[in-house]
Amino acid sequence: MPTKTAIVIGGGIAGCSTAYALAKRGIAVILLEQHSELAQEASGNPIATLYPKLSIKPTAQSALALQGFAFTLNLLKQLPNHAAFFDACGQIQLAYNAREQLRQDALLAQQEYAFLQALDAKSASEITGIPLAIGGLFLPQAGWVKPKNLCQALVNLPNITKISHTQVLGFEKNDVYFRINYINKKLQAYNLKSDILILCNANAVQKFSLCTSVASTPVRGQVNFFAPTPASQPIKTIICSTHYLSPAVDGLHSIGATYAPDNLNPQLSEADTLENIQALKQISPAVFNSIQPYQEQGRVAWRSHTQDYMPLAGQLIDDKALRANPPRYNANPVDLPWLSGLYINAGHGSKGMITAPICGELIANLVANESLILDANLASKLNPSRFLLKALGLKQLANSLY
Repeated sequence: MPTKTAIVIGGGIAGCSTAYALAKRGIAVILLEQHSELAQEASGNPIATLYPKLSIKPTAQSALALQGFAFTLNLLKQLPNHAAFFDACGQIQLAYNAREQLRQDALLAQQEYAFLQALDAKSASEITGIPLAIGGLFLPQAGWVKPKNLCQALVNLPNITKISHTQVLGFEKNDVYFRINYINKKLQAYNLKSDILILCNANAVQKFSLCTSVASTPVRGQVNFFAPTPASQPIKTIICSTHYLSPAVDGLHSIGATYAPDNLNPQLSEADTLENIQALKQISPAVFNSIQPYQEQGRVAWRSHTQDYMPLAGQLIDDKALRANPPRYNANPVDLPWLSGLYINAGHGSKGMITAPICGELIANLVANESLILDANLASKLNPSRFLLKALGLKQLANSLY
């Protein structure tokens, strides 16, 4: 019998991958989702592209991207019937201007990116399946995944209980357990008890009283779709310029995505549609011409964005207790007022399919008191209380929490 219980709030990729990591360790998990089905918010696009954004200079973001990419690929291959919702079709980043060409040349010169392949226009055309005017860098391990199917596969374990149509109103913590208050679609009030609570509900994390110092903002993204044409049907890989173009999956190509902070418009935007379709024209004028006039199809969602572009992953520190008794800069992290049993996995921006699963594993490491999957310094840079510590002048402490 499981010795611990956990409640996970949020049924997107962050919540489902965290539930999976906990359940694999024998923990009984209850997953609460506000919608009728999993993966309805930022994880709800028909497909998600899987490729890391590489940096010329070593950064925490690039380190996490590489490790997260490898972790997600390995995780996908472990799941039953993964071929039905995952395809390692490869991805090419086109050298669409002189600046991008210089960046690609610098990446190729680095040993850690030996997996990249430089392609001229002819080779790029052969690999992608359509004529291209320019070449670029090819990443053979990249691909696409169907997020809804992935989320369903992750929570298909006997010790994960899914409860949909639930709106979490709040939670309370005593010395023993968390009590979660929520209502269902019939407006009946319930409460649940659990040893562990993991908040994976993106920007909604901040609505809880213990999480007001957790900093993230919504960033609107729009993806457009179009049905295959004779010019687009041969596409075999993901093709990127400033935006990405996917192969046809379940009868639709995806082109996107736009990036609009402080925009809460839930409707498709003509300006964003134009941006996406013009990016398609840059990738392939022939495909662009084949869908004219374009009949607008698409989807809008909001990423959970942080100011340093790193996710929020780890155990939370008590804001009020920390402010009431600020520690010295060289304090032992163990002595900080940690909120026992309370964790966050959010703030993944547009990289959730790569970063959320490894962050779920990191949280499971912390819960189970295991060695961390990430380097201690990198794990510290993900802690959801890092902005609070830095605001109190404790940057050194924020960078060495583990």
